[in-house]
Amino acid sequence: MMRRGDQLFLGFLFCLFLSLAFAEGGKIRHYRWEVKYEYKSPDCYKKLVIAINSRTPGPTIEAEQYDTVVVELKNGLLTENVAIHWHGIQQIGTLWCDGTEGVTQCPILPGDTFVYKFVVDRPGTYLYHAHYGMQREAGLYGLIRVALPPGVSEPFQYNYDRSIILNDWYHKSTYEQATGLSSLDFSWVGEPQSLLIHGKGSFNCFTPGIQSGLCNATKLECPPYVLTVVPGKTYRLRIASLTALSLPLGHNMTVVETDGHYVEPFVVKNLFIYPGETYSVLITTDQDPSRNYWAVTNVVSRNSTTPNGLAIFNYFPNHPGRSPPTVPPVAPVWNDVDSRLAQSLAIRARQGYIHHPPQLVASLSRHRNLSPSVRVARKLCVYVVLYLVARLARLGSSVVIVTVLVVRNMR
Repeated sequence: MMRRGDQLFLGFLFCLFLSLAFAEGGKIRHYRWEVKYEYKSPDCYKKLVIAINSRTPGPTIEAEQYDTVVVELKNGLLTENVAIHWHGIQQIGTLWCDGTEGVTQCPILPGDTFVYKFVVDRPGTYLYHAHYGMQREAGLYGLIRVALPPGVSEPFQYNYDRSIILNDWYHKSTYEQATGLSSLDFSWVGEPQSLLIHGKGSFNCFTPGIQSGLCNATKLECPPYVLTVVPGKTYRLRIASLTALSLPLGHNMTVVETDGHYVEPFVVKNLFIYPGETYSVLITTDQDPSRNYWAVTNVVSRNSTTPNGLAIFNYFPNHPGRSPPTVPPVAPVWNDVDSRLAQSLAIRARQGYIHHPPQLVASLSRHRNLSPSVRVARKLCVYVVLYLVARLARLGSSVVIVTVLVVRNMR
């Protein structure tokens, strides 16, 4: 019969083992989110959207390499499940947090809360989005920005860091879209009504057939997205997209990162970007500082009737609401395959900055998402357990065997 003191000692040892074996490197980045349906007018047209803490796009996750991100997600939708996928995050050892409902996790039921917890082990630009039904089309998405740890430099220089996320926008509900797509005759709702740049677009409220009161061009949400810049500086612009678009900014763009990987720099005047992709481009604000400039998005790969998305590249101290005096830059035509192919062929991994696949995935998966800094803690835990084996021996041979097996698995 094990004595009370020995039971307490074993409990203490077990807690010590857990605290050391599962220690995580970096900081803890804690977010509390609630998902709800809300009425918003991102392109002047009022409709139900799915917002995170009343925001769409949702909050940007900011972290450093090897930080642990914790997201407490409450499902405030009354009749729908929800799940969020963290696009581009490897989820080594935390596959249950990948957010693919029905594959790696059960959906979050209405009123329930699920805690996502994972390590961001690679620097770069990523995004998150809904992975239940067509909720992504209702506005449930956002950005993830992972910086290098302090003291570690990137292979390029810039003065400021900005980010935008792009998507198309339908006025019909996700239920109408899903019903048509799942029907026997495969009915598509047609072209999107708007293209949003960081959650803002512009729909023509005078379009025939628009119900009175649903579209109001005077709403505060209606003005285009404004990206304010200081003349003579270099900006890192992180760009993520949920659809296939082209993006001319009226400035040269030097591509330095794609999908969380550094690439050999190359210059483009127009950036092609497809669903789920992310880029970092360097832009030098070397144009006439007395005016503002247009940023444009338009649909690629099909001859769409959707009007271009517009944003303002605001040169400080010009007023952000001041319209640029020239027409927006023109993107390549929708079926210009050669330009798209040229951009794809220009993407090459940057030498010296290639991320290799993890070598010990099976081992790491037993201990969650461990960064290299955790190796010291694991070794310390091994030594502590070995040191205490002698004391455990008097509690019985079975305890010693279990301890040795634990040590073996930790090495």
